[in-house]
Amino acid sequence: MKPLEEKNYQLTEKDALSIYAKMMHTLDSSEFESFLSEDFSYSSQKVLTDMNSKDEFIEYIRPKLETIKKTNSSGYAELGVCPAYGHTDCLIMAQGDKSNLLGVAYASVDKGKISGISLCIVPTPDSAERSGIYPGLSSKN
Repeated sequence: MKPLEEKNYQLTEKDALSIYAKMMHTLDSSEFESFLSEDFSYSSQKVLTDMNSKDEFIEYIRPKLETIKKTNSSGYAELGVCPAYGHTDCLIMAQGDKSNLLGVAYASVDKGKISGISLCIVPTPDSAERSGIYPGLSSKN
């Protein structure tokens, strides 16, 4: 990835997904937070209400990551391809084991910032083309 300081560099959806995956693997949200737009939205097909601001998401994700650290549960976010909802690149989400697939995540980017993350159970994660790439995942997992 090119240095983000380059004036003409444009953050891509794949970059945004990689940064989100890195957060999920390192359980550190600071880098991801630095890329969020103020009107960032976070939605899940499993949850009725969306989060519609950067601050609301940060209030949600920090304790969630702390809980994951304390319980030592392992989540996996693998780069993949699964065209849907106007996106092509996705993250294939799994928990406990890389084969225990839970859903796919799509990122939206606007003006060089991450404007949204959508977690989806449709399309199904087993319909996604897997890459074997888990950004930020240490080799011990």
